[in-house]
Amino acid sequence: MTDLNEIRARLKVSQEQSFPLYIKEFGLDLVVNEGVFSPQEFQNWRWLAENFPPVEGKSVLEIGCGFGLPGLHLAKLGAMSLLSCDIDPKAVANTLENVARNGIQNVEVLQSDIFTNIPIQRRFDVIFWNYPSIFAPDTYVYRDDLERGAIDPGYKLLNRFLSEGPEFLTESGSILLGFASSGRDELLSEAVATNDLSCVLLGSGTYPNAKQVYRMFAIRKRA
Repeated sequence: MTDLNEIRARLKVSQEQSFPLYIKEFGLDLVVNEGVFSPQEFQNWRWLAENFPPVEGKSVLEIGCGFGLPGLHLAKLGAMSLLSCDIDPKAVANTLENVARNGIQNVEVLQSDIFTNIPIQRRFDVIFWNYPSIFAPDTYVYRDDLERGAIDPGYKLLNRFLSEGPEFLTESGSILLGFASSGRDELLSEAVATNDLSCVLLGSGTYPNAKQVYRMFAIRKRA
């Protein structure tokens, strides 16, 4: 498991560079603004984008969009529609900027605390979250907005997500959860069981010099 002091240090380093940062990934021309997760320090978005199941013709909801990847990559891969959301208004603005920079038409972006502002009548074939799987005590207080993208005190966000998420799925839809090896697997299993869901590991992998294994789980309502 990743130490809280270590993740705080990495978050600090991620902002010690010149912004805006311009990158080209997956055929997209992207900008990363100050105060948004830096793709250089955190690579899980890249592995998830490279290993995402086919989304052609599907409706996708992305929780925690950050600067826009991997959601915008999925939109270009043929998703019927993408609704991207983030609790941080800086991330929402950054994703909207990248939507405009790349002329992507099938994307909506809004500010939302998980499902708070998602229209209750909407249903999605895929709900995706690159989950902030670093555990902290449930009394932990965030020091800044960046920590919300890495740390979940008491895994309260995960429990909310798995409790509310199935109501936004189509009949055959699934939740795809990015959950790194630095997370607490036993608490994920507990949240899945509490909400009467099934969970299957779709894949795992890493990069040279990475300190953790990136993983993607498919979570569904039990038949």
